[in-house]
Parts: sequence; structure tokens; C-alpha cells
Amino acid sequence: MLEIGDYKIEDPDGLETPAMVVFEAKLDGNIAAVCELVGGGQNLVVHVKTHKSDAVTRKQVEAGVAGFKCATLKELEMVLDAGAGLAILSYPQVQKLKVDRLSELAAEHPEDAVCALASNRQHLSVLSAVGSERSRPLSVMIDLDVGMHRTGVGLREAEDLYAAIDADAHLVAAGLHIYDGHEHMTDTTARAAAAQRHIEDVQKLKGSLEAKGMDVPRVVGGGTFSFAYYARTDGMMGSPGTCVYWDTGYASQMPDMPFQYAALILTQVVDAHPDHKTITTDLGYKAIAGDPPLKGRATLLGAEEATLLLQNEEHGVFHWTGEDPPAVGSYFLAVPGHVCPTTIRYPGSFVIDPAGAVVDYYPHTARDRQ
Repeated sequence: MLEIGDYKIEDPDGLETPAMVVFEAKLDGNIAAVCELVGGGQNLVVHVKTHKSDAVTRKQVEAGVAGFKCATLKELEMVLDAGAGLAILSYPQVQKLKVDRLSELAAEHPEDAVCALASNRQHLSVLSAVGSERSRPLSVMIDLDVGMHRTGVGLREAEDLYAAIDADAHLVAAGLHIYDGHEHMTDTTARAAAAQRHIEDVQKLKGSLEAKGMDVPRVVGGGTFSFAYYARTDGMMGSPGTCVYWDTGYASQMPDMPFQYAALILTQVVDAHPDHKTITTDLGYKAIAGDPPLKGRATLLGAEEATLLLQNEEHGVFHWTGEDPPAVGSYFLAVPGHVCPTTIRYPGSFVIDPAGAVVDYYPHTARDRQ
């Protein structure tokens, strides 16, 4: 038995390491907590890039989550098959091949609201062309750039672009999308103030569009830092992502949030060098996301003082400051610094119940793009 606090794995020898494990009770708790924070799942459009799992999507649907944001067409297909009532493809599409597939998915799920995002005329051109060819208008939301400067159209230009969608016979104006991913405030007062500024800007834009006779059926806003502020605002929905699994990257910046680590990596000590105060695990950068700075990529649960010192494809070397280093063959649970790109390193996750037994396996359904 591997037991670290209330994290238990009954038979770690039965899992080939490194392995992604999901603690089901903590996952269920996170899903319930995110809904409770905003007065119910009907106020949420959650991002599925964190888990990419049909099984987890179905849990979220059962919890009352209204809709889902998807980065890929495979994610879109997954959430529609799982019963999503609203599915937004949040990555801008410029390739006709992809828009053809988007149109096919929308046609296969006529009762569901399937929306694309657009932020320039080229996006509209390809979406409109496919809508025309297939005699099926595509629903399009405007993607707003409120300071991140990654994708999106500025607030000043957004009204004209939305009017172009509204005037196009092959498109349906479906609302506004705002992602304020550049706002990473630990201070809750500053976080709330930043979100409120964006909310007021979007409300002003929505009011102006409606005053000119255009329908704005939905506004979806925020990310893990700010989703709750949007979701608690009348006429808006919030869009969290990482909350479903949680990771040390967000936990270190948002200690006020009620989420627990639900997805971890089971790793094993494969060598040790006591003279150098190091242990070597099988936690290479093929096993855990490598985008945070080295020391923040992995935290060993119960041995948080150990720091990642060196990482190669299959090796993760930790500096061990304690007097008694763990023996070769010892198991640890590693909390990812960034869980979303960790998920795609595994074909699926082993599901662990509170007693530590493996009770299920969740394939990462949308791990691949096709």
C-alpha cells in the first residue's frame, strides 16, 4: 500500500510506472465545488483540454454543466457524443478541411448548439464558404482580445465584425467570447477588479449590438482565474478548465480556491546517489509537462521539499534534502505543475477509489486530434 495522507494506492506494483492516476472522490469533489462556486453548472462552459476524457465529460454533464469549450475537433466530437448542450470550438479555424468537419459535426447533432469562434474577416470567409456549400449556416461567436494579444479582435473593431456575421446569410451571430488569460492575480481583490473591468467592457459592447437590432444570445468569459466572476454575472457564463484536476501551478497562485489534486503521476525511484543527495525517478519530460520552470514541473506528495534538479526524456532527478533518502524501488505520487499538457502524455488514467483500489480506467478520448 502506498499511502500519503488520504491518497492511497492499494497495489502500486500492479501499475506500470509512470502512470497517470485519478482519485475519483477528489475529481467528483472538484466538479461539485466548481458548480457550487457559481450557483450551478448551468452557468458554466467548462474547458475539456485538461482531461480530454469522455468519462469525465459525462460526469460534468450529469452535474448540470451547461456547455463545453474545445480546443480541437476531436474534443468537440467527444463532448457532443457525451451529451453536451453547448459546444464551442474555441480555436480559430482557417483551414477549410477543418471547417468542413466542424459543419459535419454540427449537422450530426442538430439539437446541440455548436459554435465556432472568429476574430477576423478571413475566419468569416472560410466559415461562410462552407456554410454556403453545405446549405447549413454555421453559428459563430466573436473572440475578443482584452489584453492577451494571442487571438481575438479588439473591442473597438468587434462591433463591425459582429455586424458582418449578422449580415451573412450563411452564418449565425451566436454571441461573444472573452478570455483574459493574461490576468494572473493571486490577490483576490485585484483579481476581482480586473475581471469586473472586462465584464463592464463586454456588457457595453453587448448593449450596443443589441441597440442596433443584433441578437447576442450568449457571453462566455474567463479562465480558471476569473471564470467565477463571469458566471455570477447575469447574462454571462464562466469557463474554467484546470479546476477539474487542479495542479501546483494554479494552487500556488490561488490558495483561496477549494479544489484538490485529483490527477497525479505514480512514479518510482529507479536509482539513488546519496553522496550527491539525489534520487532518480522515471518522471522524465515524457511523463509530465515540461512547460513550467524545472523546479515547478513536479512536486512529490509528502516530500515537497524535494526539488527537481535534472530532467531528461525518461529520467527525473530530484535533490533530496532529508537525511534518509528513499530506497530504490520506492513509489511516489507526483503533482504536475501543469496538468493539462501532462494528460496527453498518457493514453488514459487509472481511477482510484478512496480505499486505494483501481476501479476503472478513463481513456483520454480526445488525446489525438483525428
